[in-house]
Amino acid sequence: MKCPVCKDNLLQATVLDWEMPAYKCDRCEGVWIPANDYLAWLKDQGAHAHLDHAAATASPMDVPSPKFCPNCSKVMRRFKVLPNVDLYLDRCSQCNGVWCDQNEWGWLVANNLQDKINLLFTQPWQTRLREQETKTALEKVYLERFGEVDYSKLKEIWIWLRFHPQRGMLLAYLQAENPYKM
Repeated sequence: MKCPVCKDNLLQATVLDWEMPAYKCDRCEGVWIPANDYLAWLKDQGAHAHLDHAAATASPMDVPSPKFCPNCSKVMRRFKVLPNVDLYLDRCSQCNGVWCDQNEWGWLVANNLQDKINLLFTQPWQTRLREQETKTALEKVYLERFGEVDYSKLKEIWIWLRFHPQRGMLLAYLQAENPYKM
């Protein structure tokens, strides 16, 4: 199998942290994790937080340059791992193998995600990720626009209004040019 990054370098069998079998490029230090090896490893670990590799996947994030699967030569799809973290994994939609660029497996282990890789590619995971990133971006806009003190007050009022039984009337009162004029 050839490295999807270096293109001409052959991948060598290796064992990663937690005794995960994989294939590594000695040039770019990327790692290929075949889906069947990963599922067998999960079973050996006793992990139950994984999905069947045939589960539906989410839409991939933008791809700067395509990588081809070292196993079946299909174009791999790129997925973001966590919100507000610049980390992506590439996954083959044909054979479901996963490519980790240099140090990404170590990052997954350090963040206790090594047994949740299949979850990262699901629609619910990717949807939550995008929602969290949108929230972070909007909070930044609101802070810039309103300032810290006013934004804090607005959040407090929003929470108070959110479940108030007379929410509609309270909002009408606030929106009225003059609530005391008919």
